[in-house]
Amino acid sequence: MNQLAPERRRSRISRLQILDTASHLLQEHGAQGVSIRKIASLIPCAPPSIYYYFKNKEEILDAMVDAPLTELIDRLALESGNHADAKSLLLSYADFWLLHRRQMSLLFLPGHWGQQSIFNHPKYSQIESAIESALDGDSLRAEGYLGLVNGLLFKVQNSDIDEKKAHHLVEQTLTHLL
Repeated sequence: MNQLAPERRRSRISRLQILDTASHLLQEHGAQGVSIRKIASLIPCAPPSIYYYFKNKEEILDAMVDAPLTELIDRLALESGNHADAKSLLLSYADFWLLHRRQMSLLFLPGHWGQQSIFNHPKYSQIESAIESALDGDSLRAEGYLGLVNGLLFKVQNSDIDEKKAHHLVEQTLTHLL
């Protein structure tokens, strides 16, 4: 028997291990610092091993956004069930975004989503629907307010404004509008 075979089986990588490593790279270096080769070198494994789980870097980044978006949707659904108003939902959205700044910033990567805008993503549509419900079904206002909050968050993402100050900025803006 080949003695290397058991060693290889023990060192099999997992999807979670890839995502954890990619998350570490994202925290340290931003989205530009995430690559299949860098992930493979940190795990350590051969880069082709990663392709068993993900087709490319974009699929890894998508998977990194999926869990926080699901958590956010669950949070907004819970608040909607408690009859929260649009301002409360938008503030929850902003606070969640600020808490998960690096992962949520992937939503704004230019070109990351190819021809499909994140604003057409099914999970984003669920977020929009929760806000729309709080606005008595007014989809145009929901899109507008969410777009405004996204614009503020995008601006905050590219600055050194802290969470507390960013929350205050979003809250003040929404208070003037709603």
